[in-house]
Amino acid sequence: MASTYFSMDTAHPSESIYQAPESFETMFLDPKTVHFHHDGHNLTFTASDGTHYPRVTLRRSFPLSADNTYIVVRVPEEEPERSHELGVIVDCLELGDESRNAVEYELRSFYLVPTIQRIHSIREEFGFLYWSVDTDRGSKDFIMRDSIIGHVRQVGPGRWLIIDINQTRYEVHNFEQLDEHSQSLLTRYLLL
Repeated sequence: MASTYFSMDTAHPSESIYQAPESFETMFLDPKTVHFHHDGHNLTFTASDGTHYPRVTLRRSFPLSADNTYIVVRVPEEEPERSHELGVIVDCLELGDESRNAVEYELRSFYLVPTIQRIHSIREEFGFLYWSVDTDRGSKDFIMRDSIIGHVRQVGPGRWLIIDINQTRYEVHNFEQLDEHSQSLLTRYLLL
């Protein structure tokens, strides 16, 4: 006896049996034969076979732990071939100078996470922590819930991600490189 299934796109009965989506292999891009370049605000990509893409997006496979490795290159959602993955760059440092600079600029723009360089003060009030800090992008004041379990993550040795009440992320890149006052405040309030 044949089972009846409904197709998601037509909502009509179908006699076919559900088939799992096709699996795919990761396509690793050769960093020595591909090229990235900015054309205005668009990042362009030329593949090893000479195919030119006037606009691509980049995403880190491991955004918290691997800044410049395993970068996914895709055609953006708005383009005709929506979200089409072109391949993965294993290590950006192997790209040519112009391509590497374009890729690093694009990643910095998308993954805007200010790095805390100095902590002036942290004060606790009514279940919130009020921070006053200097970052690599200037001085900043922000508020964080004092429930550190959901709002602070260690992403590597001495490296911490801090999330404020607006879901903005800040990073302490290296605890040991902070001044003594900043280290003391982090140890006290984040229970390091």
